[in-house]
Amino acid sequence: MERKDVKWEEIREKERELYTLEERYYQEKKKLDNKALDLDERNANLEKLISEEVDKMYHTLRKFSSTADDVRDYFIEIENLRHFSNQVYRDYRVKLEDEREKYDNEFRKKRNDLDEEFHKLRRDYASTNE
Repeated sequence: MERKDVKWEEIREKERELYTLEERYYQEKKKLDNKALDLDERNANLEKLISEEVDKMYHTLRKFSSTADDVRDYFIEIENLRHFSNQVYRDYRVKLEDEREKYDNEFRKKRNDLDEEFHKLRRDYASTNE
């Protein structure tokens, strides 16, 4: 009878480990999702600021009857900034996706291992109590 209680406790412990692993996984996944949302929001805000600056410059050019050629360097710098910020944004998105994929793979491996241990304990428990 004592053997049965010990085995059942081992099974319950594996269940708790599985639950804890899944809970941590979803917490980490939420953190990564929040980082991605923050990155997207920051990128959108930067794009909005750049567009506003371009609009202001065009307004200034119209007000003083100037041409875009008069401030060509300004527009080149703005486009360089836009290009550079988009590249940095894409790089960070790739890093976040890589981090998410790595974490997903680690989670699946650990979960599969724990699942296997859990089911083995259940089988052993069932065979002991036949």
